[in-house]
Amino acid sequence: MRFWLIFLAISTFTFAAKVKFTRWDKGVTFEQYLKKFHIDKNIIDTLDREDQALISEIGYTHKYYELIASNGVLLQSLIPIGEELQAHLFRTHSGYKLEIIPIAYQKDTHIAILSVDKSPHYDIINKVKNRRLANEFTRLLKHSIDFRGVQRGDKIVIVYDQKMRLGQPLGVPDIKVAMLESHGKKNYVFKHSDGKYYNADGKALIEKYMGKPLNHLIITSPFTTRRWHPVLHKWKAHHGIDCRARRGTPILAAADGKVVYSGWMSGYGRVIKIQHADNYLTLYAHQSRLKAKVGQFVKKGDIIGYTGNSGRSTGPHLHFGLYKDGRPINPMRLVKFTTDGLTGKDRENFLNRKRKYTKIINKIEEENLPSYVWNTVNDMYVLPKMKTYYQNRGW
Repeated sequence: MRFWLIFLAISTFTFAAKVKFTRWDKGVTFEQYLKKFHIDKNIIDTLDREDQALISEIGYTHKYYELIASNGVLLQSLIPIGEELQAHLFRTHSGYKLEIIPIAYQKDTHIAILSVDKSPHYDIINKVKNRRLANEFTRLLKHSIDFRGVQRGDKIVIVYDQKMRLGQPLGVPDIKVAMLESHGKKNYVFKHSDGKYYNADGKALIEKYMGKPLNHLIITSPFTTRRWHPVLHKWKAHHGIDCRARRGTPILAAADGKVVYSGWMSGYGRVIKIQHADNYLTLYAHQSRLKAKVGQFVKKGDIIGYTGNSGRSTGPHLHFGLYKDGRPINPMRLVKFTTDGLTGKDRENFLNRKRKYTKIINKIEEENLPSYVWNTVNDMYVLPKMKTYYQNRGW
């Protein structure tokens, strides 16, 4: 939060400076961004190896903030890296400095209730003002609903967590439960404590999606979005998993997709990125040799390159990253997805969770309670009384 105070203070006292909130240009690297403002790219070397790798992830569809003087000089910028951390670039009397800091955000539970006028996807965007929520709802329900049969007047209820940053939604909404009532039948999707989605019968909705990027996975560094390092006394993150492998080990495409990048990326060295279905993207870094080319369509299990230690790396290994709508997520969560149902204690816990969710959804629907959402992308209108109501019921 102190960095926002600095940001606002500078904008207050630097009368001619303006704050810009804009989307990162597609394909632009952080080094190109520095060059635009005549900043020495060697400033990246002031970061440690892990943070230098994080800088390489800048370039997705995130929006960022800039404070620019009237003469075009960049005074400060805050550029998201995922949903938890951001690059803080700022000008001082002795030159520019660069650091990785947490993103200050507020996370709340929101409840959206609406009737279908045209289609679920269109109406969620139009009434809730959240395109990513519409995308997530469609992605989850399409496994059990034929949207072509949805009619005008069908009802939708969604309970989800949303991060907000200065009045703007940040990242992909985390849907806890969603219900579409169509033709007199209520179709539910529940998120369980294991992070997976199940239908009312406790069956996983998403089939096994990702394969292993190496024939033998030996994970040496796990995934983490944000943690306070007790020794270094700074925020650290690792947006992927590191897998030990001898130089030259074949790297396999984790799923069918299109190669959207094959080349050099600063901290990550030789990198291949593959775009998959449902807006997933995989990243394979530190390769010794690239095989797949940009524009090429690859199948799950195809060899796309070979392990190495290019870029900022201490030894041969594969850094494997997985992104959903530009948001880094733990690859192992998706690699382990199966269609197996829940059994034993897991099933008992799920049924308890399902009863709680269903009771709340039914209560909301029966009483036609007002939705707890924002009305525009610039302003957020929250009903405090309703927030208390939902919190008292376990949300």
